[in-house]
Order: sequence, then C-alpha cells, then structure tokens
Amino acid sequence: MNDPRAKMEGNRLLALGAPQADWTKAPGRVVGFWLTLLGVVVVVIFPLPGLVVGAVGFAFTLQARRVIPAGATGSGLTLVSLVLTGATAVLIAVQVVLALLR
Repeated sequence: MNDPRAKMEGNRLLALGAPQADWTKAPGRVVGFWLTLLGVVVVVIFPLPGLVVGAVGFAFTLQARRVIPAGATGSGLTLVSLVLTGATAVLIAVQVVLALLR
C-alpha cells in the first residue's frame, strides 16, 4: 500500500492503546449503592421501610450488575451494594428473632 495516510509510523495511534469501556456510568450502579446503604441505616430504626428501600436498591444494583462485566471498572461498587443488601437481610432476621424471643 502506497497511501501515506496508512503508514503507522509517527501517527501515535498505537500509543493510545485499545479503547476501554467506561462502566462507571452504568444505569443503577450509584443509585443502587446509595439506596442499599440507606436501607441498612433505616432498617435499624424502621424495619419495614428499611426493607423496602433496601429491596429497591437491590433491584437497581442487579440492573447494573447485569450490564457490567466481572472485573471491570465500576463492578466493585455493585459488589459492595450486594454485601450491604446481605447486611440488611441479616439485620432484619436479627430483629425478627429478638421480637419472637420477647
């Protein structure tokens, strides 16, 4: 090929590397995290509203988790949100057991 535009030397395109997907803007990622965090806080005082808020946050987190590949940038926040959802479930179970023991 003799086209001068096709020459790779000196055009610095190779220095850019492969394009990286930005998964930090996945829908539901940040909202799910904040709702699940709020669910953990609220469930200590008000179990039923905390459960509802945590469930909505869990739904948003699952929406983002389906889109973001494992190990990609942005997947850590969804994992933290899933752990917070588990903490909400544990707190509700503890409250139910304590209520039954009274």
